[in-house]
Amino acid sequence: MKTVYEQDQKRSLSWRGIIESIKARKVSISLTIVFFILSFFLAQVVLFEASVPFFLPIWALVNLRFQRFIPWTIAGAILGSLMLGVGQVVIHALQALLFLLYSKKIVKKVPLPLFVFINIVFIQVIWQFASYGGEVPVSVWLAIGYEGVLALFMTLFLFQLFLPMPDFLHKRWTAERMGAALLIGALVLTGMSSFIFGYVSIPLTLAHLVIAVAAAVGGVQLATVVAVLAGTILSISKLSFSGMIAVYAVTGMLAGLHKSFGRLWQAFSMLGATFFFILYDRTLPLDSVYIGSLVTASLVFFAIPSIWIKHLKDQLFPDTSSVLIRRQKWMTEKVSHQLQEFHHFVDFITRFISERFDPKSTAEQGEQSNSLSTCHSCFHYEKCWGEKSNGMPILMEQWNRESKRTRFQVEKKIQYKCLKPALIIQELKEQEAKQQLNSQLQHGKKMFALKLRDMGHHMNDIVSNLEENVTLYTSHEEEVKQRFQQCNIPFFQIDVLNIAVGKMEVVCCLPVESKVKLVGERLILPILYDLWKEPFEITSMKEMNHPYEHIQMTCKSSVRFQVTHDIYTSSSRNTIYSGDAHAVFPLHPGLLAVILSDGMGNNVEAHRESRRVMQFMRECLNKKMDPETTMHTLHYMMGLQDDTDSYATVDLALIDLQKGELWSWKAGSMSTYLIRGNDMRKIESKHVPFGFLPTFTIEAKKVDIKDGDVLIMLSDGVFSSNTSIEKQEVYYKKILQYPSMTAEKFVKMLEETYSLPGDDRTVIFMQVKHVVPEWSIFSPRETSKFQEKMI
Repeated sequence: MKTVYEQDQKRSLSWRGIIESIKARKVSISLTIVFFILSFFLAQVVLFEASVPFFLPIWALVNLRFQRFIPWTIAGAILGSLMLGVGQVVIHALQALLFLLYSKKIVKKVPLPLFVFINIVFIQVIWQFASYGGEVPVSVWLAIGYEGVLALFMTLFLFQLFLPMPDFLHKRWTAERMGAALLIGALVLTGMSSFIFGYVSIPLTLAHLVIAVAAAVGGVQLATVVAVLAGTILSISKLSFSGMIAVYAVTGMLAGLHKSFGRLWQAFSMLGATFFFILYDRTLPLDSVYIGSLVTASLVFFAIPSIWIKHLKDQLFPDTSSVLIRRQKWMTEKVSHQLQEFHHFVDFITRFISERFDPKSTAEQGEQSNSLSTCHSCFHYEKCWGEKSNGMPILMEQWNRESKRTRFQVEKKIQYKCLKPALIIQELKEQEAKQQLNSQLQHGKKMFALKLRDMGHHMNDIVSNLEENVTLYTSHEEEVKQRFQQCNIPFFQIDVLNIAVGKMEVVCCLPVESKVKLVGERLILPILYDLWKEPFEITSMKEMNHPYEHIQMTCKSSVRFQVTHDIYTSSSRNTIYSGDAHAVFPLHPGLLAVILSDGMGNNVEAHRESRRVMQFMRECLNKKMDPETTMHTLHYMMGLQDDTDSYATVDLALIDLQKGELWSWKAGSMSTYLIRGNDMRKIESKHVPFGFLPTFTIEAKKVDIKDGDVLIMLSDGVFSSNTSIEKQEVYYKKILQYPSMTAEKFVKMLEETYSLPGDDRTVIFMQVKHVVPEWSIFSPRETSKFQEKMI
């Protein structure tokens, strides 16, 4: 048995759920009520003292643009028609049945308003002929003509007011649309003429309330137009008291004139206009019902929140300057972010160059190598450089300090104490020339770093200027909408969220009634591919209720292939550092980068050099630098080294997972092998390592990849010097076809088969697989899945 607290909690949760459900579907509920009321009152409109119902125009609108509300429209129309009699229900049913012909190709060429006119006249002629036995009065013929012409214009007004979703909710209100809304509202009021409760008439109350709101929103112009239109329709509906048009016109004008004085003065001005015409012309129907309705409208006008008035004013008279400011802010933030990324990249390059030659490290290297290579090969080395030195280190320092004119005496002293004075003096001169070249190189490096730093400051200035004034804006949404319209694809809204390569994202809002999944795969995805030459996939489809019911379909860049990789690395001395360095990382979801660098040697210096090369390349690629530019830049940086630095090979592979392409750049690295079925393809290059020669050229090689391909990148430690490379490659081709092959297993099999050198070893083993999107509704037959052969 539940406690009172649990029962109250359950009741509150249920009410909360109901309220949240109503809020989520408030647009659908509102449109349901609107179409029900419109169909109810328009089905019993009376103009020129004759029945001129507008059922067919509202039926055409709902049938073509708002199919979800057809049941409520039918219910309202039946109830409204019954107010005029059962015969009117039959007439409306015949008109609705005849309207079904509009979907045919021949009839569809006829304009919709004209077809509505023909439909009404045709049904009415048959009905009246049957009712009067062939002798139809002239007044009836006139009524039929009035109904057909007015229905034609009513169709134009309804389609002008009720635009397709989401334009109906978000598109700017034009003067034509406002006029259509006012005319339709006035005609609805004529259908409410019988709704009088005591001294309050519902149509009169609503008419004056609309005039008061129009005065508060648009002032004299809008209030006068609304009042004249309402007075004209209400007067024509009874074919009498045309002087009421002047009453409504003056009422709207006075209410608009007192807009700046507040709502109280607007209400008094409307009452003042009424009392003036009571004294001016007593034949006007300004009775107690009219005054009671006016007072009721004023009281309701006082109760309307100001925020509603403000919202309506923003809808009818939007301030476009705020939209431009938001657009400018969005573009400024986007461009600023891109320039800041470039500034960070400039800082990285500057620091990288500045660290290449640290003056402290250069001085330490000079202190460690005071003795010359000629002295190391001499048997008097201990006598000159040992603990009981004969003064040779002092003479070397004096020679470096003296100028070229005063070095003659120091050189004579060196000749007395040294067995190889000529070689010593020559080596001192070479060392001096080398130091001069190094200083000049450091000067050039410093200039380059300063220029980059100045460029970074310049980027900061551009960012600050853009934050002040940027008005550029471009959109790809109109292009997509145009393609959808050409293909007759129904849609509400198109949003292009991202246009970066490999990261494109497009959101389409489609009607609930459409076959979204089939249309998305067969029509929308080919359109997006044709626009941007990039494959797309449907990542999600959600049924949304806010702000209106629709299907939200998200299309993103499709990755056709996926690469799984396995890496094995080991050092020659079983240490934590290795001369090889590797990295596998995505540049974006459709592009995978693989880097393998082998430093010269297997010590700590080789480890640092290879790691430094890999770090530099990774940073450049992440900053969207072109791969070829990255390779040339790295070669230039490696050229700024002295004899104490080592060299490094680089193997860079970019795998396009969307197009199925492998781009390979190599600088002194080993070949890359591609295994496809029983065939093996070798990707090799004759380019030298970075910094090895003063001249450097590099070219990229492109290879197409397919489902089931195996790619392997490796360092030179995997090859044996006792066996030819061709024989080893034949063995590679054989063992790489094993289904359970891994990088570690590959290296172990090579160690068991060949005598591998004591060097660092790194193997990157990659398998290519085709990605089948989960959203695809196409499913091939099982018997045809294995009929295709790999070429």
